[in-house]
Amino acid sequence: MARRSSFHPRNTRSLSNASRCAAFAATLWLTAGCASQSAATDHRSAAAAAAGPAPAAAQADDLAVHVPAGTALRASARGDLDGDGDEDALLVIEPTGDSAVATAPRALLLLRRDAGGTFRLAVNSPKAILCRNCGGMSGDPLQAMRTGKGEFTLRFEGGSRELWSSEYRFVYRAQDDAWHLAGIVSRGFDRDDGKNAQRQQGPADFGDVALGAFDPAQFPADALP
Repeated sequence: MARRSSFHPRNTRSLSNASRCAAFAATLWLTAGCASQSAATDHRSAAAAAAGPAPAAAQADDLAVHVPAGTALRASARGDLDGDGDEDALLVIEPTGDSAVATAPRALLLLRRDAGGTFRLAVNSPKAILCRNCGGMSGDPLQAMRTGKGEFTLRFEGGSRELWSSEYRFVYRAQDDAWHLAGIVSRGFDRDDGKNAQRQQGPADFGDVALGAFDPAQFPADALP
């Protein structure tokens, strides 16, 4: 049975929901955002919860073959991304061994199960994940990857005085056997004056954006005026 959501950060600082929510507690949407993040990162089936968390290495064993040389697996999430009833996977891949790594965009790989149950690369989106330093003083902006039947959502957060978050929802389209950007929700909060704003966009605003060509830098989180 396909799991609905799993997000496994690797080799990075701990993302504390408590500290994140404390910084964002001045507005309701930020509190809700932390709850959503917690659900995305901590959700497990009852059986998995009873058995305890699986070691990260064990979770990634069947994904390691898809990590190219010279890169590292930053995070992964599993779910029925194409709605066919089996479990697919998302991998965030980042380069290693270079001083420019912290400012380089990171790739998102989408893997699908073939008839024999083996993961096969379906989409390589080379700029889909913001760089490690793109969150500013907040650190790595990658906060969650939520999966659902035939869809998934990427969530980024960052900022200092002006905090921001962006969620990008992708939906599988059977007509062309591909995933397309279906919606963007951007939020902003000024910690100095308490102003907050939210903006929602759909395909009528940004056009037809296929996952392989997606670059979040083209859709900045500028909800605040």
